[in-house]
Amino acid sequence: MNRHQMQSGIVVAISVLFLAGPSTFAGTESGNRTALLVVAHGSRDTNWNARVIETVERLDWPGPKGVAFLTGKPPEHALPRVASQLDQSAVRRIAVIPLLISSFSDHYEEIRYYVGQRSDMPGHAEEPAPRVKSAAAQEHQDASPLKTKAKLLLTPAMDSHPLLTRILSDQVTALVKEARSESLVLVAHGPNDEAENERWLEHLRIHARRLQEQFGFRRVTALTLRDDAPAPIRNAATEQLRSTVTNAGADSRVLVLPVLISVGPLQKEIRERLNGVNYVMTEGGVATHPLTVEWISQQGKHVAAHED
Repeated sequence: MNRHQMQSGIVVAISVLFLAGPSTFAGTESGNRTALLVVAHGSRDTNWNARVIETVERLDWPGPKGVAFLTGKPPEHALPRVASQLDQSAVRRIAVIPLLISSFSDHYEEIRYYVGQRSDMPGHAEEPAPRVKSAAAQEHQDASPLKTKAKLLLTPAMDSHPLLTRILSDQVTALVKEARSESLVLVAHGPNDEAENERWLEHLRIHARRLQEQFGFRRVTALTLRDDAPAPIRNAATEQLRSTVTNAGADSRVLVLPVLISVGPLQKEIRERLNGVNYVMTEGGVATHPLTVEWISQQGKHVAAHED
């Protein structure tokens, strides 16, 4: 069974999301044997991280919970430290929840490495000189799998979950004037690998179809930025984005909706890539939406209900 088949099985059994802050390590009561650990990409933009943490604090969970960031993290949100704190709470299992748009990326693969589902840390594509962060490179180089007494249970990312569609629907509603004469362009980060990118786009297209059915747009398109990929791939993605928005603008008003976890540098990146093109865009960022908490609550309860 390959990892994509495995993920499909996990999606049926446990499609989970949870968010938490550094102050949410609660003691367990009898029967509360599942801890929740959300792992987000993270950013050196503290506001990006804060939006995730603030959402976490709205979740009512009867057991311990924590949040960790893969990059740009403060020490209290380092993944080994948070996992260790949860492990000391006498839980039997830790549900590791990737707060990512897609399960098909190096970031998801990093989490698989941490929980012991793969033997090596995935490679990171070299970035242009201004993007190179030696500290981040060093922390990945020194990374090792998590060691906990509690069982680590990795769940899928957001992928094509209906609650994510509802979040996107709420976000785009503020932009819509007359859907029949408007085109919607969904824009996500996207991975470096071609096969992974296609799987990512498959899920985005599911959201696109649902939004088309709901609003009746002239057209809905799903694209990825592939911001971390080598220059030729990234440049091709930029050209595709610009041409898609430009062509759609010939017969419709164009709405651009970022499909991103939080608000930060990538929204700025989209604006830079579309410089000189006519469109309107919402900031995007799903982490602070109330339905994210609803997703967390639903899936957390499902995991707890299936304890050994």
